[in-house]
Amino acid sequence: MQIVFLAAGKGSRIYKKIKINKSLIKVKRKTIIRRLIENVPNQKKNKINIVLGFNANLIIKNTKKFNVNYIFNKDYAKTEMLYSMYLALKKFNDDFIFSYTDIIYSSSIIKKILKYKSKNICIPININWKKIWNIRKKNIFEDAETLKFKQKNLIEIGKKIKNINEVQGQFMGIFFIPKNKRKLIIDIIENNNFKKRQITYFMNYLLKKKIKINILKYSGHWYEIDDYNDLKEYNKLLINE
Repeated sequence: MQIVFLAAGKGSRIYKKIKINKSLIKVKRKTIIRRLIENVPNQKKNKINIVLGFNANLIIKNTKKFNVNYIFNKDYAKTEMLYSMYLALKKFNDDFIFSYTDIIYSSSIIKKILKYKSKNICIPININWKKIWNIRKKNIFEDAETLKFKQKNLIEIGKKIKNINEVQGQFMGIFFIPKNKRKLIIDIIENNNFKKRQITYFMNYLLKKKIKINILKYSGHWYEIDDYNDLKEYNKLLINE
C-alpha cells in the first residue's frame, strides 16, 4: 500500500495572503503536511510519497526527517491534482491511498481505509458536512457540490447543487485506488485530455463508464482550508476548544 500526498499546486486563492504552500500552513506550530504524515500508521511509514511542484524545496525541508519518497510534477502550473495522481500510479504497481494536503483529519480515517478490503475504488465521505460548512461560514449553494450514493455505491459527485438533498455527504479529499484498477485508470488518463481535470470530474467519468466507486461513511474530525477565511475560522475553533 502506497500513501500519496498530493502537494504540487500553489493554492492561488490563499497564496496572496499566506505566501506559502497550503501544506506548509502551521496548525498548533506544526505544518499540515507533517500532521498528515504522522497520521500514517507506523507499519506504513516507509510507503509515504509526496507529489511536489511549487516550492518543492520548502516541502522537502519540512519533511526530510521522515522516510519519504518524492515524486516531481514538473508540469504543476499547467495541470491539476489528477495528473499528480497519475504520476504516482505510474511509479508503483500497488494499492494506493491518496490525500489532498489542504485538509486536516484524524488518523482514524487512514486506519479505516486500511481495514477496508475492497477491489473497488473507495472514497470516505463526511456525513457531518453541514457542521463544517457552518464553521467555514460558506454559502452551501455556491460552494458545496453534489454527492449521492445508494447503499455503499457512489452514484454522483462534484456537480453544482440545485437542491440540498443532492448532498448526502462531502468528498474529503482522500481516496483509495486498488492495484487491480491501476492500469485501467492509467489507460483512461492517457487516452483522454485529462491533465487539467479535477479528481471529482474524473470520478464522475468513471461512474459513467460503469466503474464502481464505494463509499465509507465518516463522522470524525475533518477540516478543509481552501481560502484565508477557512484558516481564520479554524484558528478560532482551536482557540475555543
